[in-house]
Order: sequence, then C-alpha cells, then structure tokens
Amino acid sequence: MLAKMGRYEILGILGEGAMGMVYRANDTIIDRIVAIKAIKMENIESQQKRNELIGHFYHEARIAGKLSHPNIAHIYDVGEDNGIHYLVLEYVEGITLKAAIAEDAETPLSEKLRIIIDTARTLHYAHQRGVIHRDIKPANIMLLKNSSIKIMDFGIAMLTSSSEGQAAQGGLLGTPAYMSPEQINGLALDRQTDIFSLGVLAYELLSGRKPFTAESIPMLMDKILNADPTPLHNANPRLDAALGKLVSKALAKNKELRCQSASEFADSLDMYASQMDMERTQDISSVRNYDKRVLADTLKKKYTFFSDFTTEELLKIISISTYKTYKKDAGIFNEGDIGTKMFIIVSGSVRITKVFENNEEETLLAVLKAGECFGEMAVMDASPRFAAAKAESDCVTIAISDVILRNSEPVLCLKLYKNLAAVLSDKLRNSNVRINELWSRLRQSEARHNGRAV
Repeated sequence: MLAKMGRYEILGILGEGAMGMVYRANDTIIDRIVAIKAIKMENIESQQKRNELIGHFYHEARIAGKLSHPNIAHIYDVGEDNGIHYLVLEYVEGITLKAAIAEDAETPLSEKLRIIIDTARTLHYAHQRGVIHRDIKPANIMLLKNSSIKIMDFGIAMLTSSSEGQAAQGGLLGTPAYMSPEQINGLALDRQTDIFSLGVLAYELLSGRKPFTAESIPMLMDKILNADPTPLHNANPRLDAALGKLVSKALAKNKELRCQSASEFADSLDMYASQMDMERTQDISSVRNYDKRVLADTLKKKYTFFSDFTTEELLKIISISTYKTYKKDAGIFNEGDIGTKMFIIVSGSVRITKVFENNEEETLLAVLKAGECFGEMAVMDASPRFAAAKAESDCVTIAISDVILRNSEPVLCLKLYKNLAAVLSDKLRNSNVRINELWSRLRQSEARHNGRAV
C-alpha cells in the first residue's frame, strides 16, 4: 500500500471501485481526515484509454466542484503524484443505503420517507445548478451517524448547459437496475432521469426489493422499458395505495407524466409524512389540553412576523401543522441540516447550540420555553440550519411546514414569507450600518496612525 500521495498520508484502504482505489488519508497540512480516490492504471496499456480515464476523472472534479451543499460530499483537492491522478474528497463516516437495505433493519416508515425526501431536495439543488447525477442508487447514498444523508460519486454526472456534458451522453453510463427508459434508449437526458432513478431507490427502500429484476441485462432493460412493477402496497402490504401512487409517479416511463422536479416528488412525500404525523399525534395530552388561542395571542405579541396575523389566521396555521414530541436531550435538528419546518414550543423547553470554528465544544445560544419559536428561516429558504436544536426537557412542538402551508394555505404562506423577508431585510440593513460604522472607525484609526487629519 502507498505510504503517501502528495501531502496526504495514506492511513488505509476504504474500498476499490471500477476506476481505482479509495483510501483513508490525513491531510498533513490542515490535519484532517479525508478520502482519496485514485485512478487504477496498471492494467491499461492503451494510451487513448488512459487519457479517457484521466479526462473522466477530472470531469468528476469539475462537476462536483460546482456544488456546495451539506448533503453532497465535497471535493477538496485534485492532483497527480508520480503518475497517479487523485481526487481528495470529504471523508464521510457512515454506511451506504445499500448496506442499510441489505441489513433489513426495522427502520420506521417516517425515517425512510425522510431519507428519500432529503435525497430528492438535494438532487433539486444540483438540478437547479445544471448538474444531472445519472447514477442515483442506494450505493451512492451515505447515511451518517447524525441521521443526515450524503450523495456521493458524481463521476458520470453531466452539465445540462455545457458541450462537455452533452457529449458525455453518448455512452450507456449508469447502473442498469436504476436506469431511466430514456437512459436505456440513449436519448438526451435531463433532470427527469434522476427522478426515475430516485423512484427506483424509493421503491426498493420502502419495499425491500427492486421494482425491476431479471436474469440478464437485456431482459432487465426490456422490463424497465415495457413492464410495470408490482404495486408498492402489494410488494409491502404494510404500505397503503396512496404512498404507492406517489412513488409510481416518479417511475412513469413517459417522462412527461413523471414528477416534473425532484422538489415536486419531495413535496408529495412530505405532505404524506405530515398527514401521518397529524394522525399519530392527535391524542397527545399536551396537544389536547393547551389553549390554542392563548398561544396564538402570545405569538402575535412576541414575534413581528406574526404580529399582523389575526388570531383566526394563526389558528388556521396551527390546525394544518403537525405536533412533534421529543424526549429530554433528543435532537430536533442538527446544525447544517436542510429544513422546511419552523417550530413553536407547546410545552417543555428547547436549547439552541452552535459549534463555532476552531472549537469542538457546543456553545449554548439560548434556552427557549413554551410559546417561543425557532427555525423560522427554513420556512422561507431551505438553507442549512445555522444552529442545532435539542430538547432541554421532554417537550411538544408544533412543526409548521413550508410544504403544507404552500399547498393548503397559499395566501397565509405568502403573508408569512413577506413578514419573514422583512425581518431578514431589517437584520441585513442593521448589519450594513454596523459594518459601515466599523469601516469608518478603521479608516479614522489608520489616518491617525499615519499622522493625517481626518
């Protein structure tokens, strides 16, 4: 085994892929653990083939380098050492979704839906930036210890707006069981191909088996093109037909009938999951016994983004939201998570913490009590969470979902968007004023230091 590659000290082998080896290594300058993917060239005699592999390798670096998202594995560096070409990637500690499915653990349905939803929203992010993955499958989804996901391996991804990406469509690239009909037929590809592959992944995760199986690759491709899979609720009788219908839309052979975006697929599953939550939590004593009007009035007084809502409007929002219960010290969301929900505390308390740069310990930012809310910016913009939220005590929260609000009460949703945008705008203006004040003081200090009059 190699001892070193560039400035990276090789610590061990993580695995071997079609293109080469993947190593666990230490960046000796930054002192962090990374993963290194190196091209395997020993058995390739053709210089043309070597050049193709190297070009393919750097293509992955260019594609992934355009993406910066908490649920996509980052590329840190690319280089060559003694004829070995390598990529330096974020080291992701966890297990693949493929391994999780194989273990056949009794994962709750809500957790499976969350994995699919998070993957769909991350794909939507990539699609919005013109990147099509083209090889979505359980082996390329990592499940981390903090329950978040990472999409891996953009090795055969394409850019929808580049000549390089269009030229890359010619070959049959991908994993056969997860290929879309248009991918098999060699047609031009767009985001719809990832949605079909995600539909296959969703079917497999929810049922424990692939929707299309056959004894040979040609037979498998024929099934994908011409056969409908067993309905999901028949493949897993514990699931209902409504969920099966949502997954079937992602698996439509005609891409015009398929979900038109990964976000649309995520929204449909999010609404289904929210309905499950509402049905499951209606009998919680804290939910039955608290006074909703008192809570609504408290929110109006305490938060400017609720101040111009009528009590009836807030009651309407509360009525279509879900209730979440958490045991003491249970995580509500992690710093860096992508969220679409804001939370109102009905009972108990919640602590907000953050890990600042160069400090591994959590810093306590606040302890919130009943009648207070947190995570509100996620309703307006599904950006990474600034801080983490954990239950300080056993607590019950109301989770207001951007997805449910948009689809059920669009007028109230727009009103909340505008109010949150106004709050954010005020914060930015105040920040700009403060920055200008500091900049002015700095210039005055420099002028005095240089002996000039201001």
